[in-house]
Amino acid sequence: MRLGLSLALTVLATAPALAQPATRPPANQPPASQPPASQPPAIKPPADPPADALSAFEKELDALFTQGGLTADQAAARAPAASPSVRKSAAQIDAAIAQAEAAELVRVPRVGATATYTRLSSIDPLPFGPPDPITGEQPKIEFPTNSFGAQAQVGIALSDYVLRYPKIIEAAKLGLEAARVSKRADEIGAGQDARLAYYEWVRAKLQVLIATRQLTQVRATLGQVRALAEAQRLSNADRMRVESQEAQAEQVLDQLRFLTELREEQLRLLIGAAPGEPLVVGEDIRVELGAPSVEALDQLLAKAKQQRLEFRALDIGIQAKDKQREAEKANQLPKLSAFATTDYAKPNQRVFFQPDQFKFTWSAGLQLSWTLNDMLLSRTTERRIDAERRELAADRENLERGTRLAVLAAQQAVALAQRAFATSQKGLAAAEESYRVRQALLAAQRGTAVELVDAETDLTRARITALNARVDLRVALTQLAHALGNDIK
Repeated sequence: MRLGLSLALTVLATAPALAQPATRPPANQPPASQPPASQPPAIKPPADPPADALSAFEKELDALFTQGGLTADQAAARAPAASPSVRKSAAQIDAAIAQAEAAELVRVPRVGATATYTRLSSIDPLPFGPPDPITGEQPKIEFPTNSFGAQAQVGIALSDYVLRYPKIIEAAKLGLEAARVSKRADEIGAGQDARLAYYEWVRAKLQVLIATRQLTQVRATLGQVRALAEAQRLSNADRMRVESQEAQAEQVLDQLRFLTELREEQLRLLIGAAPGEPLVVGEDIRVELGAPSVEALDQLLAKAKQQRLEFRALDIGIQAKDKQREAEKANQLPKLSAFATTDYAKPNQRVFFQPDQFKFTWSAGLQLSWTLNDMLLSRTTERRIDAERRELAADRENLERGTRLAVLAAQQAVALAQRAFATSQKGLAAAEESYRVRQALLAAQRGTAVELVDAETDLTRARITALNARVDLRVALTQLAHALGNDIK
C-alpha cells in the first residue's frame, strides 16, 4: 500500500533535478564574449502564481474532505449489519436459546399414555367347578378374543432433580450467555475492520491526489526540458530520461487508482453499501488528536482482560464446561425415581372372573437403579467435556499472550506515529520556507522555474508525509483502543 506512494515520491521527486540545465555549454554555443546568434527561449514561470500554487494543495484537500461524508465511526456503526460473522453469531444464539429451553424441560416429569386394542386367538373355555344340579351344565371360564386397554404413566427422577438437572440448566444458560457475548464481540470486530478499511481507503485517495499533482509537475517540468533541449542547452539523453519518468509517473498513478478502487470496494462490502451509493470522505484527518496517557504494560493488559469480550466469552464457556462435567459425575451414581401407573382395561389382568368388564387399577412406587453401561458411557463423556474445558483454557491463554503483544505493538505504533508526525511537521516547515525562498528568488530573477518546481515538489511531498503520519496515528489509536477493549459501547 505504501510502496506505491514511496515509489511515486521517489520517482517523481527526481524529475526537477534531472531537468536542471547542464553546467557545461554545448560545443556549438558561441563564446561568452560574442553575442549569440539568437536568444534561447525564456523559461516560463509556473502557470499558476506562486501564491496560488502554495495554497493549491490545501484547496485540493479541502475538496477531498466533504462535510457530511462518511466517517470512521459511521463505517464502524454500519459494519455489524453487513457482517456474515455477526449473522452467524445470531444463528448460534437462536440455537443456544433452543438448547436452554430444552434444558428447562428436563424438570418436567415423564408423563405418558397409551390406548390399545388387541385381537386374541380363540381358546377353548376352561371347565370350572361341579356341574349345575338342575341343568347339568358345568361352569366354564370364557377367554375373550378382544382386549381393550388404556394406561397412563408418570415417572419422576428424584435424584436427578437434586444432582443433575440444576447443573444442566445452568450450563445451558451459560452457553446462551457465551453466545450473546460472542455475537457482541463479532460486532465489535466488524466495526474494527471497517475502521481500518476506512483509513486505508482515505490513505489511498490521498495517494492518488498527490500522485496526480506530482504527474502534473513532471509534465510542466518536461515542457521546460524540451524547450531547453530544442535550444541545445540540455542533452536529449536528459530529455528522454524525464520523459521516461513521466511514463513511470503515469504507471504509478494507474496503480494507485486501482488500489483506491480496491480499497473502496472492500469498504463497501464491510459496511454493506449499495452499488450506487456514493462514498465521500467525511473525516478530516488534519484535525488534531489527543495523545493517550502512557501506562505500564501490565496495567494495560489487566484493563484489556477486564474489558475485552473475548475473555468474557471464554470464561463463561469454561464455567459451562464445569457445570456439564458436574452433571456427568452425578449421572454415574444410582438413580432414585418415583413412578405411578393407572390401567383401565377390558379385561384387566389384575381382576379375575370379570373378563367382560372395564376395570380401573393403579400402582405407585419408588425405584433405585444403577446401570453399568450408563456409568461407563458417562465417564467417557466426562473425559470429553474435561478435554473441551482444557481446550478453552488454552485458547484463553493464547488470547492473553496475543493481547499482550497486540497492546504493546499498538502502544509502540502510537508512539512512533506521534514521533513521525512531529518529524513530518518539521520537514513541512522546512519545505514551506524553501518554497518561499525559491519564490522570492524567482521574483528577483535570481532563480529558475525548475528550482521553484523542485521546491514545490518537496513541499508537496512533505505535506503528504505529514498527512500520512496523521493517518498512521489514527490507525494506531484505533488498534490500541480495540486491543484494550475501549471500543465497546
